[in-house]
Amino acid sequence: MKSLNSDTYRPSPVSSVQPAIFSTLGVFSLAQELSGLAMALLDGADAELVAEECLCLVSVATARAIEATSPQERDLWESLLVTPFLYRDYLLGSVMIESDDAAQAQAGSVIGERLERKAAFYAVHLPAATLPTGSILYNVMLLWMGRISPPRMTTGPEERLEKIRGQEKLESHIRLVAAYVRHANVS
Repeated sequence: MKSLNSDTYRPSPVSSVQPAIFSTLGVFSLAQELSGLAMALLDGADAELVAEECLCLVSVATARAIEATSPQERDLWESLLVTPFLYRDYLLGSVMIESDDAAQAQAGSVIGERLERKAAFYAVHLPAATLPTGSILYNVMLLWMGRISPPRMTTGPEERLEKIRGQEKLESHIRLVAAYVRHANVS
């Protein structure tokens, strides 16, 4: 087998699955980054809540961006809307395999219900077929910051959002993924 190094590896033309892989990698990378930044900023925040909110926000925003810029990619943007649920299934499956504990499936349904509510919240606030940028994204990110922040914070959500550069990071991600998917469609 030929080794993959920068001197010998040349990527093939874009295949039909690469936009999905690229988008999913972006969703997970940004959700993890936002979660880490938020946890470092928000003393006493619930790590599981922050992770779920970040994943749902980024998944829905990414799906909306692709829906707005490449509406013919319906399978892709609809799949991105279920990314949090697939991730939950993956994590629970690995726990069940490692522990042989079928009771974990019960936890999965509780987590699934929480994810449904969170994903629905962002789906309502990020309109379908609309590129989530500017004031639309800013307003949703303020809501997101409020949802992940513990009570009695000494700063407002605007200041906390600015400190982690959350809107800037999500807008960059949205533009990058949308451009990649558009490019893949013309290649």
